[in-house]
Amino acid sequence: MKEIVTAITVVFFFILESVLASTGDRSQMFYSCLQDCLAQNCSGSSQDSQSSLILRALQWTCSDECKYICMWPTVNWFVEAEIGVQQFYGKWPFVRIWGIQEPAATLFSILNLVGHVVMIKRFRKEVRPSAPFYQMTHYFCFICCHAWLWSTIFHIRDVRFTEIMDYLGAFSMVLFSVYHFLSRVLAFESRSFQYSLFFGIAIGFYFVYHSYTTFFVKMDYGYNMLINIAFGAVNILGWSIWCFKFYKRRPYVKQCAAFVALVAFTTLFEVLDFPPLFWVLDAHALWHLSTAPLAILWYKFLIDDCHHMEGQKLDLEKLA
Repeated sequence: MKEIVTAITVVFFFILESVLASTGDRSQMFYSCLQDCLAQNCSGSSQDSQSSLILRALQWTCSDECKYICMWPTVNWFVEAEIGVQQFYGKWPFVRIWGIQEPAATLFSILNLVGHVVMIKRFRKEVRPSAPFYQMTHYFCFICCHAWLWSTIFHIRDVRFTEIMDYLGAFSMVLFSVYHFLSRVLAFESRSFQYSLFFGIAIGFYFVYHSYTTFFVKMDYGYNMLINIAFGAVNILGWSIWCFKFYKRRPYVKQCAAFVALVAFTTLFEVLDFPPLFWVLDAHALWHLSTAPLAILWYKFLIDDCHHMEGQKLDLEKLA
């Protein structure tokens, strides 16, 4: 156990260090190029008017443009010197398409968003509004769509506001999944409504507090990563135990088990970081691509689970 904790700690600080500092933007070649570009192009009053309309719309400033321009000769120098591709300001170098900063991650975020929209429509067709967790599933869909919308915006243009909204959107999905799990475990238990209300208020207040500190106090990358890992682990472990308990009696639960296993597996893309293929497709983009079809599996489980709970509800009403 001690060895596992030590290994996790080492990986955590390695990731944190890679986020806070990058070799590319600290290199002398990049610095010299950037200073020259800023002096030549960004000193006049009409500096930003030289950019295209789409770049101005996406708030690409003259300084940002210089950083993008100087990044590529620096990348070529690193490659020719056999040092390898390096990150710049905590990010791999990406080819910009129509002003979009990370085209592949943007596209795959949209795919995730579309997946939730399509599957909630299917859910509404197959599940009656009177079924337990009907409203809960709609809340889940709204939170996920909101999160993937901000993921799309963030990958289009990475600025402080879009970055924070992307982080908070992802965290809201993790927190609501934990709340969903707790509510599902307590379903049909005595005082289940009171317990569900308590957990909902507690998790909601924590999210509001975390959002406030992130916006107005400090954007703590390390702490944000830690709480996402912690709540994500609780969510995966909790659903795994629930699936192990019921999969023999309820065959549809295997869909939930498969979903949980695949979610855990796809997170490996976040660990196996590598420079983007064709300057577009990196590990983070592949992670978004791998999660897109998982929405189908999860909603199919939710549909079957609502049908099962509807049957339980009718049985309890007969006994009452």
